[in-house]
Amino acid sequence: MRKSVLAIVLAASSVPASAAFFQIAEQSASGLGNAFAGGAAIAEDASTVWYNPAGMARLAGPQLIVGGSYIRPSFTANVLSASTAAGAPFSGGGGDAGVNAFVPNLYATYPISGRVSVGAAVNAPFGLVTSYPDTWAGRYYALRSDIKTVNINLAAAFKLDHTLSIGLGANHQNIDAELTQAVDFATLCSLGAFLGIPGAAACGTGGGFTHPSTPNDGSAKVTAKGDAWGYNAGVLAQLGAARVGIAYRSAVKYKLDGSFDVTAPPNVPNALLTDPRFLLVDSTAHTDVTLPSTLSLSAVFETQGPWTLMADVTRTNWHVLPELRIKLDSGASDQVVTLNLKDVYRYSAGVNYRASDKWVLRAGVALDRSPVPSPMDRTPRLPDSDRRWLSVGTGLRASQSVYFDLAYTYVKLADSSVQKTDGGVGSENAFRGNLSANYQGSVQIFSAQIRWSF
Repeated sequence: MRKSVLAIVLAASSVPASAAFFQIAEQSASGLGNAFAGGAAIAEDASTVWYNPAGMARLAGPQLIVGGSYIRPSFTANVLSASTAAGAPFSGGGGDAGVNAFVPNLYATYPISGRVSVGAAVNAPFGLVTSYPDTWAGRYYALRSDIKTVNINLAAAFKLDHTLSIGLGANHQNIDAELTQAVDFATLCSLGAFLGIPGAAACGTGGGFTHPSTPNDGSAKVTAKGDAWGYNAGVLAQLGAARVGIAYRSAVKYKLDGSFDVTAPPNVPNALLTDPRFLLVDSTAHTDVTLPSTLSLSAVFETQGPWTLMADVTRTNWHVLPELRIKLDSGASDQVVTLNLKDVYRYSAGVNYRASDKWVLRAGVALDRSPVPSPMDRTPRLPDSDRRWLSVGTGLRASQSVYFDLAYTYVKLADSSVQKTDGGVGSENAFRGNLSANYQGSVQIFSAQIRWSF
């Protein structure tokens, strides 16, 4: 199947996480203005294909939306202490690991009859990009992390009667990931010399390589990609002046294939790299990853005046991703990152004020809980924590067929910390050293879209 131009743009974009963990909530400018309160019940434009496909039954005619969000994240690391596996202390600030990005989206709906409507969506529901300097103290845990997804959603809605509609959609999703980190060859070579590996002494302490002044770093990179299918469904009910929606998006189960690549300094002997106790060699790699399902309950209340009130509760089932385990065909031990993620809720409330027939003003707040349970489970690749949203937005009807939406959101992350301990040979963090760091974070989001009605 030939990809759309937007899908190709999405696939090429590094996307920073702006909702809990590496979920991306910013899928429409109209919804962002309310912090996505009432997302499964508002059904005001074609973006309802994503939020609740049953909402397409409310749209009177065909619609096309082209939009996007510019996301400016900040994850500032304050390193408290760091040491090698051997206990030698070293330093190096992490700076701001956030990376800016533009995330586009596309929606279209078409009513086939008075009861049946169909629609399509192209967007990026998950993404992550963080980047640290090569000299930061946590480099053996993370340098660059880049995860991109593209989701194509085809859906249909059926109006059962004037108060109740249902919707169902199919989703095809692609993921592309790259994770890099430094490798502490000064420590590895020192251990190799102790084990009697020929030439190992020259690239460790025997060759004058020690922390903090003379490290001897290499690098490791994991890349993987794959695709998977999922589905979404929803129900929308009109109860007098109130409207209630329930929407579900299924988990997406990936089988990813890729590679593990190691770059070593020239002074590291091949005998160490190929020794069965180390096996630091290039290899094909595989991993299974399940991205979580979500369940949303939303309500919208339209007053007799210019005000519309709305609220939403969304549960995200992150327990399906307890760890990231990368299996190597070289025979080396699995590369593991334990996550221990828990299921979490996102709560939001918002309001619309219709100032005139042309203008609508929007505002909303949200509390987005983090699935990361402790500093030991938090990863420098994404130092996630609870997020508090403050959103404002506006909509302008420029003509009978053209409508513009603009929105801005400020997201404050709760202060958090990362605590990583090197447990020695055979442990998950072997030869990555010990790291203690505090994080402060925030995200700014600027979103815009244009809607055509036909």
